[in-house]
Formats: sequence, structure tokens, C-alpha cells
Amino acid sequence: MEQDTLDNFRDQNEFWYVSKNDENSEVNSNSQRKSDKWWLPTVKVPPTGLSEPAGKWIQFQKDNVNQVLKAAMAINAQILSEMEIPENYIESLPKVVQGQFVTD
Repeated sequence: MEQDTLDNFRDQNEFWYVSKNDENSEVNSNSQRKSDKWWLPTVKVPPTGLSEPAGKWIQFQKDNVNQVLKAAMAINAQILSEMEIPENYIESLPKVVQGQFVTD
């Protein structure tokens, strides 16, 4: 499903991505590293914005991806809750006494 979602973006012509290193991206190079997600490309849209069908299509894609994310998180939480925690790992965790860590 993930690959299908990504493939759906292939023939889009109402928006495009540019590298943040691209001179045409209008991004100040000094602020690149200040952003938490400096490696992500910048989305560009026409000055008039997206058409209504394109906006609805993107929202539909977002909703689908969010459903997949929620399902994956639920599966992971279920699997983690069923896993046995080794006793030596529990013993290696720092102890807390009245809000302060205590080392053995």
C-alpha cells in the first residue's frame, strides 16, 4: 500500500518538490540547519494554489497514510505488550528514590 501511495504522486503536475540546496528554492542557506527537518525537500505549488480536486486528492492520500500509521502503531503496541522483558534488563535500569536516581 505504501508503494501504491507513493506511485500515485508520480503523475502529479500541480505541485513539485525542490531540494533545499537548490538556488531556486528560495530557502536561506543559513536557516537550513536550524530546521529540525532540514533534509526534507520543499513543496512548490503554482501562485494560484492547488485546484480543488488536487487538494481533495492530497487530503485523501493523507487520510489513507494516517490510517496505515495508526494500524502499524497499534500492531507494534500489541506486540510490545506481549513481549517478555528480560530480568537482567530490568535490574540494569536506574533506580528512583523520591525523585532522584540512585546508582548501585
